[in-house]
Amino acid sequence: MRKRFILAPALFLLLLGACSTPDSLKDFDSDTWKDDRFGCDNLRAGLADDFELIRKELYGKKEYIVRNLLGKPDSEELMERSQRIYYYYIEPGAQCQDDRKKMSEANRVQIRINSLGKVSEITYYKPITATEKPE
Repeated sequence: MRKRFILAPALFLLLLGACSTPDSLKDFDSDTWKDDRFGCDNLRAGLADDFELIRKELYGKKEYIVRNLLGKPDSEELMERSQRIYYYYIEPGAQCQDDRKKMSEANRVQIRINSLGKVSEITYYKPITATEKPE
């Protein structure tokens, strides 16, 4: 009985910590990214350089970390062998005016989640160029 009393809170704290965003990714402005659904407010374009800084850190991370950091994907594609691709638009385009179920030609981040639920690839629909920030 005493083991259960000690084990239950320890397990709860472990699970609570497992669902949070890693410290190395906390500097990214996740709230602004999430607020700009479909990239229609052009806020994600301003975060493209910041996203590029954390992009390599996302490799191998679990799906729930991506969802905690970037929010629900703007679109999702189910691939063979239980793989998925999450799409996050980073600029306004046809997805802002037309049917949001059709893929737009606007630039987007494409995150491939493998069958184990981990990030295996992160690409852009169109290559992005680094922008210089004012000093």
